[in-house]
Amino acid sequence: MSEELQSLLDKIQAEGVDKANARASEIVADAERKAAGIVADAEKKAAALRAAAEADAETLKQRAEQSLAQAGRDVKLQVSQFVQQTLERILLGDVRATLRDPNFLGRYAEGVARAFSEGAEFRVPEEDAEALAAYLRSRLASEAAAGVRVAPDSDVTSGIRVMVQDGRVEHDFTAEAVTEALARVVRPSLAKLAFGK
Repeated sequence: MSEELQSLLDKIQAEGVDKANARASEIVADAERKAAGIVADAEKKAAALRAAAEADAETLKQRAEQSLAQAGRDVKLQVSQFVQQTLERILLGDVRATLRDPNFLGRYAEGVARAFSEGAEFRVPEEDAEALAAYLRSRLASEAAAGVRVAPDSDVTSGIRVMVQDGRVEHDFTAEAVTEALARVVRPSLAKLAFGK
């Protein structure tokens, strides 16, 4: 009987071990399926994150390129404005110096007075008015000098404004007007020289 009992115990043990092995195999297979699902989900999430990161990087790259292009345009514009302002400042200084020269101003006014026999009015800075009037009186015949008037003008800091035909025609040869006219002529050449356009 002990052999039967031993045989029964061996059979029960073998069945238990077989069941335990089968259950263990099921648990391992289930764990492998779950692990594979987790890995697949993680790979999908990683791929989505990588795609989003690449899209963000591309967007940032495009924004950076646009910002650099805009910064380049801004620098070019600032340089252009600086060069133009410097040119105009230099021109204005040179023009003012020329127009402040009493001989230049006198010769110019004399030429205009001779051209307009009906008379001309010269508006000049207050400090230049008397000297110009004396110069014109000394250089022009009395009949030509009679039609010439020199008047101080507080709006004229250097240069001259010429009024003819009883003030109906005005020519502005102040330093600012001459500088602006010169700058308009020089700007295109300067831009072409500086920027190749």
